[in-house]
Amino acid sequence: MRKLVLLLAFVFVLVQFLSSQEILLRYQPEKGKKFAYSFSTDGTITQTVMGVEQTINLNTKMTIHYLVQNIASNGNVELIISVDTIETRMKTQVLQMDTTLILPVGFKFRQVIDKFGRGVSFEILEIKQQRLLSGFGENLDKRQYTHAVIFPERKIKPNDSWNFSYADTTISDEGQAIVKTSGKYTFEGIETVNQIRCARLKVDANFAISGQGTIQGMKYGLEGEGKNVGTLWVDLGTGIVVRSDTNAEIETAMGIKGQIEMTLPMSQRMRTVLNLIR
Repeated sequence: MRKLVLLLAFVFVLVQFLSSQEILLRYQPEKGKKFAYSFSTDGTITQTVMGVEQTINLNTKMTIHYLVQNIASNGNVELIISVDTIETRMKTQVLQMDTTLILPVGFKFRQVIDKFGRGVSFEILEIKQQRLLSGFGENLDKRQYTHAVIFPERKIKPNDSWNFSYADTTISDEGQAIVKTSGKYTFEGIETVNQIRCARLKVDANFAISGQGTIQGMKYGLEGEGKNVGTLWVDLGTGIVVRSDTNAEIETAMGIKGQIEMTLPMSQRMRTVLNLIR
């Protein structure tokens, strides 16, 4: 009888604990709020050109500033996102190069996100540095500069998972690329990060890349796939990402047709860390 009572007491405490961990996540920062992230990526790009393999070690750092410009009656959040400079260090063995570039890019974007973290619209307001090393013009890959998690509509408790999917299109003077992403978030529990109570989320996503265009008068086609896994911590009160630590592996191949015809395979291994700094 005593064992039964103890078992029932244990079950009661467990249920109470799990109930206290049940949460409802929404993207709902306050109007006028300003915050910023430190963003860094570190990894390698391995590319083979005409039988010669070259590995590039890359480290990129930047600070991304956010302003909550407006909150609509339906809960949509209008953000102004800006990046002043990007610092990139590149090191290669074949070319014996080790250099650091500081680009005064002066990006400014407007993005609208709904209360579930889904992107509604995205608009480029200003770019001081019109052309980057990649050759892309004003239409940039917004995934580098926007950070939000797609939340489920229901309440969740530890070990609950939900699926997500979306597609991003990047258009430039040279062509366009489409990235289709699908994956799963898992709520692992509540933790305090930087003195903020957060939901700890595991992300496991796959993505496919396709594109086409013209480089220096030669047509190209791009195909690839990749995987992104890691952990994110999201403010329970506002839905803002407080920290994320993810690892991506990407395999792509670019086929070029023209005066020279070749296929350029490329492998990328990148770790990306994002921290809310104020």
